[in-house]
Amino acid sequence: MENAVPRGPRWLIGINLLVLYLVWGSTYLAIRIMVETIPPLSGAGVRFVVAGGLLYGWCALRSRRWLLLDRAELGGAALTGVLIIGGGLGLLTLGERTVPSGLAALVIASMPLWVAVFRLLAKERPRPAVLVGLVIGFSGVVVLLAPSGWGGPVAFTGLMILVAAAIAEAVGSFYTPRVRLPENALLTAGAQMLVAGPLLIAVGLLAGEELAPSAWSGDSWWALLYLIGPGSILAFGSLIWLLTRAPVTVATTYAYVNPAVALLLGWLILDEQLTPGILAGGALIITAVILVLWGERQETAEREPAAADHHRGREP
Repeated sequence: MENAVPRGPRWLIGINLLVLYLVWGSTYLAIRIMVETIPPLSGAGVRFVVAGGLLYGWCALRSRRWLLLDRAELGGAALTGVLIIGGGLGLLTLGERTVPSGLAALVIASMPLWVAVFRLLAKERPRPAVLVGLVIGFSGVVVLLAPSGWGGPVAFTGLMILVAAAIAEAVGSFYTPRVRLPENALLTAGAQMLVAGPLLIAVGLLAGEELAPSAWSGDSWWALLYLIGPGSILAFGSLIWLLTRAPVTVATTYAYVNPAVALLLGWLILDEQLTPGILAGGALIITAVILVLWGERQETAEREPAAADHHRGREP
């Protein structure tokens, strides 16, 4: 329960939230700059091989051993890594070749809505707020996919790739609590990246991409380095700190703040258009995500006291 979470100093919570908002919100911009001269799948693969190696290496040094996962944990990390990082972030990078960064962020923001859909398919009963959020959210997705919301010659294929990315990430998120993973979240992330990274490079090479670093522009290099460091390590560390030192309702606000940050940065730095269709669709999706996350937190808050009472009744 949230009141059981040890609280950190307010100023530290504020700093970590700011890091999460600005860094993760700006990764969409960085991806857009990276794919200007770096092949998307191979570039994403390099990003996660390096970041995953650093995260796993850090965990290995702290534990003073290299084999940190058992077979079940490795299987869980591989499955979720392929879905969330390979499918979700890999397809996001591919889609941003033709889709503006702000619009891409709004499409990816629909991910919690797809998770709620999979829960419905699994015959779980969501709260009314979740159902209302689904209707509002998918209305927003339709507005974004409609030609009037593009604000320019955006490839429809790119938008479909981004929808597939959101669905892949949602499937991975749906299965995450249903598979065995290491208790150390940093270790889990490192293992997931080390599985997905080489896979993305292999798929990129099979698709005809060429890894020619000498042909990459300076801007793309800096974007890649930013995605490896702050984008894959610093922001994730801030999220883990917040989840253990702040209420989950505060820690997960990035889900609806980051798209707004991405829209603003894309408009300011890359001169991306903010059409009425994009703004309306984005507002619907962000509103829906707030409703869905609120409804799911209410379900969790109701289940935990019941589970505690059940366990107390069984204690000797």
